[in-house]
Amino acid sequence: MDIKWLLSFQMTGWFSGGIYILLVILSIISWAIIFRKLGTFRRVRRADFLFRTTSEDDLEEIGEPSLEPSSLYLIYRKVQEFRKADEHDPDKLEEMVRILLSEYFHNLISGLPILATITSVAPFLGLLGTVWGIMLIFSKLHGQVAGVSEMVAPGVAQALITTIGGLLVAIPALFFYNYFSMVLRSLTNEAENYASRIIYLK
Repeated sequence: MDIKWLLSFQMTGWFSGGIYILLVILSIISWAIIFRKLGTFRRVRRADFLFRTTSEDDLEEIGEPSLEPSSLYLIYRKVQEFRKADEHDPDKLEEMVRILLSEYFHNLISGLPILATITSVAPFLGLLGTVWGIMLIFSKLHGQVAGVSEMVAPGVAQALITTIGGLLVAIPALFFYNYFSMVLRSLTNEAENYASRIIYLK
């Protein structure tokens, strides 16, 4: 490895090094949330599809573990419990379903605010590391003439890596945050439409 790159890395200081470490940690957290949410939404969609394509008579044969991730099944089960209790007030049932869906989607959305925060913070952390590194390099080279360009070039390039790192963390987080938000909107609309049909039209 070129000794100049080692020296330029030292010139960017511990602050920029801390930014590198923090970006790595944010990246690990981000991808952990992404993979967990991909698995969760896959189970939800599979359960929704299974519920939609199964008749009421066959639901018991499938079993709750396969259907429970579905908000549609949870609504169906709540309505059945309500009617078995010989209740007839649709407004009361609507309120119960609303609370059920609120809790369901609150659990489903967990982790997404963290992903949104990483999306916003990571580029600024990268920029901060770059600005700090460049400032430190020029302050250390103040008054030097010979060989300045040879030291500044790799030093600036090393400092710019934090900006690249910040973008590499933020871009996937932003993409999957928007994707998960779109899926959540679709699931929410489907659940609300189904709840309206089963409460008032059945």
